[in-house]
Amino acid sequence: MAVVTVLVLALSGCSGGDEKGAPSGPEPSGHATEQVPTDARLGKVRGRLGKAKADAVVAAVSAAVDTWVDGAYGGDYPRTDFGPAFAGFTRDARKLAQRQPGVMSNAAVGADLSAVEITERRVRVDVLGVDGRAAGATARVRIGLALSGGGERTEQVTGRLLLTPVKGGWQVFGFDVSRGKEGA
Repeated sequence: MAVVTVLVLALSGCSGGDEKGAPSGPEPSGHATEQVPTDARLGKVRGRLGKAKADAVVAAVSAAVDTWVDGAYGGDYPRTDFGPAFAGFTRDARKLAQRQPGVMSNAAVGADLSAVEITERRVRVDVLGVDGRAAGATARVRIGLALSGGGERTEQVTGRLLLTPVKGGWQVFGFDVSRGKEGA
């Protein structure tokens, strides 16, 4: 099982406003990924944060996670462009994630796949509340994947995404994610 442990400790130089990459090459001809709803729930809250604010954080953080999951694992196959998956990552976190194409996306195998079904999307959001506002969040994720092409297989992506609030949403600044065969 491939394990990636990455923690970006400094937020300097990690501002928003990153552009999404445009698709490269011809239009994919594979089957689109099936949509399974995200099971997003509030985990632990440290500090002071009201229920309404905590619920809003869960919704916003799970939307950021869904953007990554859809871009990294979903979509049409075969394909080779996975850049948009990391639009919600800081510049440094994006660079680190792109160096792990077999864990943080299907980039290492995307050209050989004919279809991918996301079979599970589980997100538990732990929040740090300071003076009644969310100062940070950790999204604990479990993503199930059924891959076709080059052999049928199921895999699971698990781990944590560390997020910080930015204007208009949340941004991933660090992660600790692993990927392996389901049940391994």
